[in-house]
Amino acid sequence: MVVNEQATKIAASAERIWTLFSTHDGQRIAGRGYVSSMEFEGQGLGMVRTMRTEGHLGVAFVKERCDHYDDANMEIMYRIIDTGGLVPFADYRGFAKVIRAGPEACILMLRSTFIPVDMPEADAKKISEKNFELFFQNVKAAVAAGEV
Repeated sequence: MVVNEQATKIAASAERIWTLFSTHDGQRIAGRGYVSSMEFEGQGLGMVRTMRTEGHLGVAFVKERCDHYDDANMEIMYRIIDTGGLVPFADYRGFAKVIRAGPEACILMLRSTFIPVDMPEADAKKISEKNFELFFQNVKAAVAAGEV
C-alpha cells in the first residue's frame, strides 16, 4: 500500500481554505491544471463528484464519493468508486484536513492511501505527489488572487 502525506502552511484563515473543500466552486479552483471539469451529485457526506482529468493524468474521468465530511473539524475524505480505466490505483482514499494556525494562517494536510495496479509503488506514489504539488500550488494561487 502506498501512503502519501504532505502538509503546507497557507497564509489565509482556516475558514477561507475550507471553502476549497466544502463548496463545488472551491473544488474546481483547487483542481485546476489536472482536472478540466467537475460535476457533482449532492453535497457533503455521500456527494459524488466526477472529474474529467487532463495534464499529467491524461484525459479520462474519475468518480469519487465523499465518505467522510466533518465541517466543524474541517476534514473530508473521498474514495474512488470508478477509476475511469485510467487511474492505476485500487482502494484509493484521499483525506484532507485544514488546521488553524492562528487567525490568518492554517496548515493544509493531505493524505492519500492506495494500492498500485500493475505498476511499481514508487511510480504510483509519484502520480499522487504530483497531484498534491498541483493542489498546493492552486490553493496558494487562489489565496494570492483573492479567489478564497
